[in-house]
Amino acid sequence: MSEATSTRRDQVVQAAIGVFLRYGYARTTMADIAQAAGLSRPTLYLAFPDKDAIFHAVVDAMVVDKLSEIRRRLPRYRGFEKKLRYACEAWGAEGFELVQAHPDARDMFDLGFASVCNGFSAFGDLLTEIISAPLAESGLGIAAGDLAETIVFAIKGFKEIARDGADMRRMIGVQVAIVAAALGRKG
Repeated sequence: MSEATSTRRDQVVQAAIGVFLRYGYARTTMADIAQAAGLSRPTLYLAFPDKDAIFHAVVDAMVVDKLSEIRRRLPRYRGFEKKLRYACEAWGAEGFELVQAHPDARDMFDLGFASVCNGFSAFGDLLTEIISAPLAESGLGIAAGDLAETIVFAIKGFKEIARDGADMRRMIGVQVAIVAAALGRKG
């Protein structure tokens, strides 16, 4: 891929983030994306074959950005429970608050899209890194990947019932406290 093509793709992805947040997947058109990116539709089609490809690139970019942010900030937190809580709140509560601010952004978390599933899996990989050593020391006999997956999808479920961001953070806090206590890492 040429540098110009890569730059154009990045331009489209950055512009499309706002469009998908505003309209969601179903209501977004290629014309909306082209307009936001300052491109003609034919030029847009040179960068991406269709809306689906753009949506997947947008989700992938958002996941990479969020996981990079979490990894960059994680060393600021001392202790297992604080690290786990930060990671879960940064992923789950901030995602929830994004949907609260932009209701059509719900598509960004729809597991019917492969890129969204990949994002949840990538977050699970990060959690696996965080919990592996404490879990091994706990003697619980649970695979780190299994515990990480349980945490990831509990957070996904919390998004369905939380009343607001504070409620979402409360539920994440309870879950993290339970995991920390089970691993003997309370406090």
